Amino acid sequence: MSAQSTTAHPKSLSEIPQAFQDWWAKYHRRAQSKIRFSRPSGSPNLLVMRSHFVHDLRLQFHKDALSCERSGRRLHLVLDDFDVRTIVDDGFVLCEFKLRQGSLKPLKESLAAVQNTKNPVFFARAINALTGLEHELSKQRIEEACAASTDYLVLLDVLTAPSVTTQLAAKDPLAAARLRGVSRQQSLINESGGVLGGAEVAEVLGISRQAVDKRRRQGQLVGLTQGKRGYAYPAWQFKNGKTLPNLETALGALQAHDPWMQLTFFVSANDRLNGRSPLATLRSGELEPVLQAARSYGEQGAA
Repeated sequence: MSAQSTTAHPKSLSEIPQAFQDWWAKYHRRAQSKIRFSRPSGSPNLLVMRSHFVHDLRLQFHKDALSCERSGRRLHLVLDDFDVRTIVDDGFVLCEFKLRQGSLKPLKESLAAVQNTKNPVFFARAINALTGLEHELSKQRIEEACAASTDYLVLLDVLTAPSVTTQLAAKDPLAAARLRGVSRQQSLINESGGVLGGAEVAEVLGISRQAVDKRRRQGQLVGLTQGKRGYAYPAWQFKNGKTLPNLETALGALQAHDPWMQLTFFVSANDRLNGRSPLATLRSGELEPVLQAARSYGEQGAA
């Protein structure tokens, strides 16, 4: 491999798009990616779609490997843990990835990883809960949950199954509402284009991690807490190596609201903007209508 090649060896379906996104953010962040990843409803497989008409992006398939090259930069994915099927359909190249069953980490290895935990009660109760869920859910629902892109989303998927939420509501009337809130938060992130980590934001803006944190603390960026992992920054805040024009001014009118409320405001349809989202309005260069909507945000009956 040349010095301009990056090699990744994904072990799960979620690691395939992550490897691509990390590579793209490092070398091509100023250009829009033409590759799309999707997980069909109810399918344990991952689809990658690329238009035939993207001439500056080359995909090459080898035995147990996929190479993607643009502007002399290459990403080499070692895929010996996956079955890969390529389809040409209506002007698109579709790649379907399926994790080979023999490649799944044995359960005993997963359990061995927590044997020395400092929180045995937590893990014991969590495992007991999962055992109960396995008996409660159908095989199809479990397979659908296992197709989620992260381990956290596997849990969210099974906990929001109707049969499970009914039982939770019987013991805790607020449980179902909490789960709906978490599910809504995840949808907001996905619908608005995903998030960037602090290091990625620093690279995009050409500033230090400390400067990114300072902007977040001063209310100039929307930063969603990830606990010990720091903060996640909705990607729509950045354009052409800078923050979205007038973003800081708009955020100034939302200082009374927490970051999740701010995210909800920007990406949701707003009656005061004739059904457009404040983000779409801001992108069109209109600031004053967004400020008016922001000042009334949270009022009874306001969008």
